[in-house]
Amino acid sequence: MNSSKITTVLAIACSLFSLPGQAAEYDEIPDTFKISLGAYVVGRYDSSMSLTDSSLGAGASISPSETLGLDLEQTVTRLDGYYRFTPVHALTYSWYKIKSTGNRTVDEAFDWLDKDGNMIEIPLGAQVNTVLEYDIYKLGYLWSFYHNDKVELSAGGGLHITRIIVGLDTDTTVPPTSKVHGVKSTIPLPVLSFDLKYNVAPRFFWYIKSEAFAISIGDWSGTFTDSLLGMEYRAWKNIALGAGLGSNALRIKEETSDYTFKYENRISGFNLYAAAYF
Repeated sequence: MNSSKITTVLAIACSLFSLPGQAAEYDEIPDTFKISLGAYVVGRYDSSMSLTDSSLGAGASISPSETLGLDLEQTVTRLDGYYRFTPVHALTYSWYKIKSTGNRTVDEAFDWLDKDGNMIEIPLGAQVNTVLEYDIYKLGYLWSFYHNDKVELSAGGGLHITRIIVGLDTDTTVPPTSKVHGVKSTIPLPVLSFDLKYNVAPRFFWYIKSEAFAISIGDWSGTFTDSLLGMEYRAWKNIALGAGLGSNALRIKEETSDYTFKYENRISGFNLYAAAYF
């Protein structure tokens, strides 16, 4: 993460605690519906992907950032929230999208597959245009099994839906008439979740959210973990400001009769947001 991003993160985080302390406490703080919108500042993105011809057992593994020149440090929009349909039961949701494009003259040859599943070579010096899109959607249910004035503990489950698009385009291949194979897939993974919320003061709390699961179904198998440590300040009756540090890791494999595609990534970053409560 560059210095300007770090400065921005620190300035916004400090502003959360510089709000006037004279604001009146509220007799009744709304907490039925929450919608949170903010900036997820991606500080680190480690990723690798491989594509292997099933019949030949040969293929390649590449790093999108190192091999293809993708810059995955960026700031993206993130949406989170929940709806408490009873005091102890809630539906949760989350969404954010990371997209990067790259254009690089590759400094080393690597193997890939063409659109017919045949092995081809992207030679040294080839000009490669790349698109990587990574969409994350989460829908879940939480049961607040312990709740008092200070602490709330919740557990539940849901569905983590990952949409991945990997596109490679180059005019130089061996053989020269081949078109490069891309990947476009949507992977639903069920997750188990656990949340901890601790009220430091009537209008200030910190929280931990965590999710994890592993599954194998059909052509797909994968593991997923996600965690978020944050804090939130209710600046006004219906508006809160918050900041958090999050990290998630995804490992998936698609194995068909023609090819095997593997994708691994870990994302870490800051989440800075404003939330509305009703």
